[in-house]
Amino acid sequence: MDILIYFAIAIIIIWAIFKLLNYDNSAEKDKTRINNKPQSPGLWQRITAPHVPYDNQSLSWCSKLLAVDVVELKKILAYRDIHYKSFRIGKRSGGYRTISAPNEQLLNIQKTIYNRILLPVGLHPAATGFRKDTSIKDNAKPHLGKRLVLKMDIVDFFGSIHEYRVRKIFQAIGYPVNVSDVLAALCCLRQRLPQGAPTSPALSNIAALEMDKKLAALATKYNLTYSRYADDMTFSGDEFEKDKLIKIVTKAVQSENFAVKRSKTRYMGEKQRKIVTGISISSGEKMTIPKSKKRQVRQQVHYILTRGLDAHQRHIGNNDPAYLKRLVGYLNFWLSVEPENRYVRNSIKALAKIKTVGIV
Repeated sequence: MDILIYFAIAIIIIWAIFKLLNYDNSAEKDKTRINNKPQSPGLWQRITAPHVPYDNQSLSWCSKLLAVDVVELKKILAYRDIHYKSFRIGKRSGGYRTISAPNEQLLNIQKTIYNRILLPVGLHPAATGFRKDTSIKDNAKPHLGKRLVLKMDIVDFFGSIHEYRVRKIFQAIGYPVNVSDVLAALCCLRQRLPQGAPTSPALSNIAALEMDKKLAALATKYNLTYSRYADDMTFSGDEFEKDKLIKIVTKAVQSENFAVKRSKTRYMGEKQRKIVTGISISSGEKMTIPKSKKRQVRQQVHYILTRGLDAHQRHIGNNDPAYLKRLVGYLNFWLSVEPENRYVRNSIKALAKIKTVGIV
């Protein structure tokens, strides 16, 4: 029994020595930075610091770039899962989408990565989603007036982008391999881009750059127009062979390690209604909100103004605290598409009174 106790003590001592020798002491030699002030870590902090497979130089460099204590950075890298809260939301097409939202600490780090590193990176002009000063209107507008439209979707757009690919993105931007390893780890969850991180949209657009180049070149070759909003690809023109185009696009998408979701492929002929990312371009002259969506929104506004917000939400079984905010948000979007629409303008004003006065 005594031998086992001595053996256990020896193991603990060896482990503590290993942790001390491997503790980050590069650059500032046994100093970490908190709010830009050097502090000497205590013995216990040095012993209990988590071991991560990244070299001390890259951890020290990233801690300064991201304004985070190197010990905290190690903890985040060692236990990434606990820094996210995952939940599911329903999709309009049915089923659910899993959102993995980072906690405040990791969120701030990812915002720094986005603003300092990812935001300045050039994207293909065909990519209209997740970009400053662009919206789904910019995605739909190029297809206005075209006789034929083909819409195709990418399967699991964020989830199909592996951490290895993200590391390559940071390397292509100009960061060393060891630093790119750390930055990629901070942007990924279970080795994939998480839907919910502020870095994921920008990284997905960068990852799709070569695909956008290929698809834009194909569109030019066949006298077509191409645009992409997130995972939604749209091609339009006055003449093309549907099956041939689907086959060519699918091959090009696969060549860049993405996949086409065939069940969501939609072809809209000359006399068919044309909806691109929620906007109708059927008139060929101007963009409008689809009639079915207008009816749905008008109904919601009517019931809120006549029954009251609380009664309406109880009636439809909706307990979303941001229900009114979302409805007003969509009305503002509708107004941006149809700026001359008086009904929308008046509805926004009426709902604003309910929101501020509290009439329910």
